[in-house]
Amino acid sequence: MQLVGEKTQSIWYDAKSESVRIIDQTLLPHKFEIAQLETLADVCCAISTMKVRGAPLIGVTAAYGIYLALRENPKCLRQAISELLKTRPTAINLRWALDRMEKSLREVEADSLAARALEHCQLIEKEDIAVCE
Repeated sequence: MQLVGEKTQSIWYDAKSESVRIIDQTLLPHKFEIAQLETLADVCCAISTMKVRGAPLIGVTAAYGIYLALRENPKCLRQAISELLKTRPTAINLRWALDRMEKSLREVEADSLAARALEHCQLIEKEDIAVCE
């Protein structure tokens, strides 16, 4: 999406702030605001309050939720998945993204989990962009 001559996505990882950024879709079309997600709780809130909308975007957001959770505690994968599933239990892409994240992280050492999760989130994000184009 082009916004005032700049390319903007619905979701992205901001390396400078080490956070996930989203366009708060509850405010559109009257107001444009970027929300910063820094924790699993932030991601759960963004999904359940519909700050992110649309099945693919919900899936990408959930994947980033796994990354943010593992960054804080590498042993909380199952708990993070459970919390994210509660946000939108019928969202197919949410479950698909969480299953994909879980499978990609199965054989990863604890000290590498967060980094591997971030790589996989960014891959899912890029794939979603390509499909949408």
